Amino acid sequence: MRSYLALAGAAVLIGGCASEKSGNGKADSTPAATTVAAVPQVITITAKDFSFNAPDTVQGGMVTIKLVNQGPELHHIQLLRLTDGKTVADLEQGLKAAKPDSPPPPWAHDVAGPNAPIPGGEVSITEQLEPGTYAIVCFIPGADNIPHVMKGMIRALTVVPATAAAAPAPTSDISVVMSDYSWAVTPEITTGKHTIKIENSAEQSHEMLLVQLPPGKTVADLAAWVGKQVGPPPAKPMGGISGMPKGAVVYLPVDLEPGEYGLLCFLNDAKDGKMHVEHGMMKQFTVK
Repeated sequence: MRSYLALAGAAVLIGGCASEKSGNGKADSTPAATTVAAVPQVITITAKDFSFNAPDTVQGGMVTIKLVNQGPELHHIQLLRLTDGKTVADLEQGLKAAKPDSPPPPWAHDVAGPNAPIPGGEVSITEQLEPGTYAIVCFIPGADNIPHVMKGMIRALTVVPATAAAAPAPTSDISVVMSDYSWAVTPEITTGKHTIKIENSAEQSHEMLLVQLPPGKTVADLAAWVGKQVGPPPAKPMGGISGMPKGAVVYLPVDLEPGEYGLLCFLNDAKDGKMHVEHGMMKQFTVK
C-alpha cells in the first residue's frame, strides 16, 4: 500500500459569414457552416466517506476529471490502469495482501487523478486517457491510519475507444516539470487564474499536492505533521495531481490569491521506500 496525503477547453467558433455567388448568379442564401472545435469530455466523480459515485464508462481521448468531495475527510483520486486482463476485484485482493507502503501490483499502472481538495471542495484536471480498464482509488489514510481504499473507496472505470472528434489539450501558461526530487516551475506563479502543464521527467511516479500555508507555517511543518498528525494540519489542501508516471502530462487549472503556497510529494520512493518529502521533494513559493 502506498502513502499519500492527502478545463474543459473553451469552444472556438471557426467559420465565415460571407455569401458566395451560386451558379445561377443569385446570392446563395444557405447559412455558412459553423465549426465548433472539439472540447475535452467532462466526468464528475463524487467522493464520500467511503465511496465514489462515478460514471461506468468514458470515451478515450482528452478528458477533464472533476473531483467533488462531499465527505468530511480528505479524499483524492488515484487512477490505476489495469493490464494483463486484471480486474478491480484482482486489484482489491492484491492490495489486501500487500505490505504497508508497498507499491500496487506491477499490472496496475499509475495514471494521474485530481489530488485532495478541502472537504466540501472540488478540483479538476485534464489529461489523455487511453482505452482500457481502470480503477478509481483513494489511498489517503484516516486518523486510524487505514487507507480509504480498504474501506471501500475503489471503483471500476472503463475507457472505451473514442467515436467523437479528438479534442486538443488545454492552453497552459505555467509549466511544472517533476524530477527526482524537485519541481521546475516556469514562469513564476502569480495571483489569479492559470492553467498549469505538469510533466514527469523522472523514472518513477510523483504526485503534486498543492497547499496554501497560513502565516508563519512552512512546507517542512506540513511534512513533519504528516508523520504524527497531531492537531489540525498546518496547511489548506488545494488539489493538484496524484501519482503520475514518467512521460505523463496533465493540465491543472488553478485560481490563487496572494499568499504562501507549497508543493509536496508524499509517494514512497521506488528505491528505499521513504516518502519523497523525506528526500526533499517539497517546494514553497509566494504568490503575489
